[in-house]
Amino acid sequence: MELTRIAEESARGSFFLMTGAAASTAMAAVATILIARLIGPADYGLYSLVFVLPGLFAVIADFGVSQAVTRYAASLRSQRNHGRLASMIGSGLLFNLVAGALIWLLVFCFSDQLAASILQRPGTGQLVRLASVTILFQGFFTLSYRAFAGLDRMEQGAMITILRDGTRVIMSPLLIVLGFGVAGAILGQVFGWVLAGLLGVWFLFAHRRVLLDMSSHRETENGLRGDIRTMMGYGLPLYLGALLGTVLTQYQNVVLAFYTSNAEIGNFNAALNFGALTAILSAPIQVALFPAFSKLDLQTGKDDLKRTFELSVRYTTLLIVPVGVAVAVLSSDLIHVLYGAAYGLASAYLALYSCMFLSTALGYIPVGVFFSGVGRTRETLKITLVQVGIFLVAAPVMAWLYRVPGLIVALLISTLVAAGFGLWLVRKLGMHVGLKGSARALAAALASAIPILAFVYYSPLASLANVLIGGVIYVATYLTLVPFFGAVNRTDLEMLPPILSQVKFLRPASTLIFAYETHVLNALEQKTKSMASLWNTK
Repeated sequence: MELTRIAEESARGSFFLMTGAAASTAMAAVATILIARLIGPADYGLYSLVFVLPGLFAVIADFGVSQAVTRYAASLRSQRNHGRLASMIGSGLLFNLVAGALIWLLVFCFSDQLAASILQRPGTGQLVRLASVTILFQGFFTLSYRAFAGLDRMEQGAMITILRDGTRVIMSPLLIVLGFGVAGAILGQVFGWVLAGLLGVWFLFAHRRVLLDMSSHRETENGLRGDIRTMMGYGLPLYLGALLGTVLTQYQNVVLAFYTSNAEIGNFNAALNFGALTAILSAPIQVALFPAFSKLDLQTGKDDLKRTFELSVRYTTLLIVPVGVAVAVLSSDLIHVLYGAAYGLASAYLALYSCMFLSTALGYIPVGVFFSGVGRTRETLKITLVQVGIFLVAAPVMAWLYRVPGLIVALLISTLVAAGFGLWLVRKLGMHVGLKGSARALAAALASAIPILAFVYYSPLASLANVLIGGVIYVATYLTLVPFFGAVNRTDLEMLPPILSQVKFLRPASTLIFAYETHVLNALEQKTKSMASLWNTK
């Protein structure tokens, strides 16, 4: 069955991405914790602000080419059009080099003015200039990472991600200890982007040589101009959406720069960085779903597409929402363990920010990936415009009134409204979201928080013990309640094991989980039959 085959390929790719994302995020978390502890909240806030401009301009330099490479790598590879695919990869790399270099030079030359006007931190232009080097190499990294997803070489995407954050976890703390302070922390991150970007490009050139060897003389190429026109024609709406999304992210720090202190910004970014640990689950899912949706047609394969979309919403909710709930409940102990007492404000910020992951139950993640995968990029742009438009207006007002918590509430409101709007758009195309299944998963996740709320409230143990024990209690409770609430059924237990068995490393854990879920379902069914029999007897 086509749907099963695509699901198996996506499961394999998602595993590599999740493994790489988990490893790299763990290393990035260690680096962040060490940096934050070594330089303190105020300097950590400054460190976070310095990367606002390079992060924004790196996305500006892309122009949608990296998103297009993912789509055409998946579609052209399935069509065995190897020569055209090799041409697009080469054109994308050349475009990336030229655009990235020009924008890097622009930021490098005007760093002092940008730091004073946008960041409201005169005198930090030299730090912005140092961080601006990442613009070019971040572009190489992004293009390579997305291309690997389309080529089904996601293990290489995981490899360059691990290299980037592994370099940072070594270099940044080392340079801080050697006396370079904030500049050392920035330089460590620069080294990570440079090495990962260069390795990604080297891998892509190797793939391109293989594709050229496999190509036939009958395959036509459009040339550099034709390739760029094709990629930008598809990718520009996605590019605008990604740009607006980046503006949304960086705008947070710009707003805070006007209304709060460096220490508050440091606490906010500490919470945001820890909240990003939850995102290690969503990012690989998005990248793995994209080629899966690209391989199905909105017209001829609509039934498979509807089923794939519905399952993606429900399974994403099952995976991400409970993590967000657990992080919110354990936020105080988590922040204390990782960042220490100096970051006392961060726990409340983290608890509030984690509520944003509840939007997953509305299909917030799969909806955007679905529209991009089937080529309806304008809808993706519309969703982003709604979210950014609301946040641009609400953020300054809320931050002025309530400082950091106000900004987080503005972000939460804009995300929920955008999720609802995306839900409406996808239903117009005949897709079924299956909100009942998502609601059941959400109910199970929230109900599972009750035992650890009581545990954390009355526990006399240290924060680390609370996190470990509370985490075990939550996982056990959630796995028990998921079948009870009907979020997992017999069909899921028949479909998921063959798909996940494609990934050998997941087999032991998934076998245990599915065996337990089967046991719970059997017990529930037996209980239901007994109660029905008793009722009929009466």
